[in-house]
Amino acid sequence: MVLEKLVKEMVDASGRFRSVLYKSVTMLVGAALFLIVVPLLLLLTSYGIEKFILSHQFRILQLILGLLSVAYGFFILVWSVLSQLRNGQGTPVPVAPTQKLIADGPYLKRRNPMLLGAIIYCFGVGTILDSITTGLIMFFLSLIFGTCYVKFIEEKELQIRFGKEYEEYREKTPFLIPRFL
Repeated sequence: MVLEKLVKEMVDASGRFRSVLYKSVTMLVGAALFLIVVPLLLLLTSYGIEKFILSHQFRILQLILGLLSVAYGFFILVWSVLSQLRNGQGTPVPVAPTQKLIADGPYLKRRNPMLLGAIIYCFGVGTILDSITTGLIMFFLSLIFGTCYVKFIEEKELQIRFGKEYEEYREKTPFLIPRFL
């Protein structure tokens, strides 16, 4: 199967030594894809869908909500990446992954803070650039596509690489929304 082959290639790549330059370049390319290309594709899709649902109302409130969402989502993304660099000795890019399982910082209360940050960020981008409806469509599209990637590829790869340590972490830590009780 294609997904199993992709997971195997990711696991194989995780054992290779990567220079600081290689990690830096892959981080820049990954960041460009993650922060620009993917939100742009979601925006274009959402823009088309939104035109059939609602018109633009309460624009100033939408802009404020969008700016707050972009700032908060970006904060979570940066915190997650810094945690991977410092504590995991790697990057979020599959060809230069972390060498250690991270279970602290933004990963303490949820297994996928980067996905949470990306979803909030995409909501904000769509809201700022078009409307709250487009932001919501981008929110749900990024939630669906991000969750599919994590569930079908990333979790399998982490299970292979970290085994029982990952299983224990997975059992006690929620997927996306932290428990507060």
